[in-house]
Amino acid sequence: MIVLRALVPLARDLLGTFVFVILFFLTDIYIATVCGISLVAVQTVWSLLRKKPIGALQWLSLILISTFGGATILFHIQEFIMFKPSILWLALGVVLLRRDWMAPYLPHIVTDNLDDRQIVRAGYAYSAVMFALAVANAAVVGLVRLDIVSSHFWAIYALAAPTLAQAVLLIALYLRFRRRIIARIRQRAAAKP
Repeated sequence: MIVLRALVPLARDLLGTFVFVILFFLTDIYIATVCGISLVAVQTVWSLLRKKPIGALQWLSLILISTFGGATILFHIQEFIMFKPSILWLALGVVLLRRDWMAPYLPHIVTDNLDDRQIVRAGYAYSAVMFALAVANAAVVGLVRLDIVSSHFWAIYALAAPTLAQAVLLIALYLRFRRRIIARIRQRAAAKP
């Protein structure tokens, strides 16, 4: 259940990517880009109207998709919008290098039963995955630019690879944390007289 609660924000954040990829396959990159920009803008305005706090990542996403999407439409160079995820993953990787970024997102059972060192290492694992995604996306865009793979391949990659990488990391960390928490709880129970 905790894993599902953690995946909901991920799915919400990836909604724009899902819509972009579907429209990219059904129409073309320019229509998909306009709709992607519009969706991120609507999500941001909706959050503002509901007086929900808008995180730095959402603002960054709005700025990047508007900038790179606008450049794609203006200059008719599809690689601009394709390169945007690399910038986003790179920026996210840098942000996730902060030692304490993960703690506010964890339930008390985790923070009460794991030492900070384990949580910090998990945060660094997320950062490493973001850097790897940035490099991998740039490589795929380079392959598209060289006509080695199609732009449709990039669209599938841009949807599937980050989603799978983050889901695998999330599940792996969940299982690792769970095992350590259970061991810690049993250890404390055994120590009681």
